[in-house]
Amino acid sequence: MTTPKALQTLHLLDVATFLRIVQWNTRKGIRRFARLVSCSADGWLYPAAPALAALFSISLAVQLLIVLTVGFAIERASYYVLKNSFRRNRPPRAIPGYQSVITASDEFSFPSGHTSGAFLVATALTILLPPVGIAVYLYGWASLVALSRVILGVHFPLDTLAGALLGGSLAWVALQLTGSLL
Repeated sequence: MTTPKALQTLHLLDVATFLRIVQWNTRKGIRRFARLVSCSADGWLYPAAPALAALFSISLAVQLLIVLTVGFAIERASYYVLKNSFRRNRPPRAIPGYQSVITASDEFSFPSGHTSGAFLVATALTILLPPVGIAVYLYGWASLVALSRVILGVHFPLDTLAGALLGGSLAWVALQLTGSLL
């Protein structure tokens, strides 16, 4: 069983790591890049994934559409329950005097929804799309999404780690539920 002291130590380590990473956002180019990467995971690009899969085959595109629909239905519900159960303050509310680069769309920090969505898509595409080398690019993008959320000051590193685990795991669940993973 985790003790309150262990949780406090973990939180302090998370805050210290956060403060080191957000120093990068003082560079205008990094801040701009982080905004762009973060925006790529706002969800508006996700419907394009099945369309791109149609370049390989229509059945693959339909399969991906079903997997992502099931995956996001589970992910959004899980995300909502976790956010409102843990109720972890975002960095601007948790660190006196700190201001994030952007304003988050909701109140709580844990887990990162942008990161969970990015890892759900990256995992589903990696498993369903034929080119093996695509995984490097997809997981690289998803990891940059996670890092961008910290650089922009709206998540702690452990929020994004939890989001990555949530999204990747739920992609596997959706693949199992839809029969896409044999």
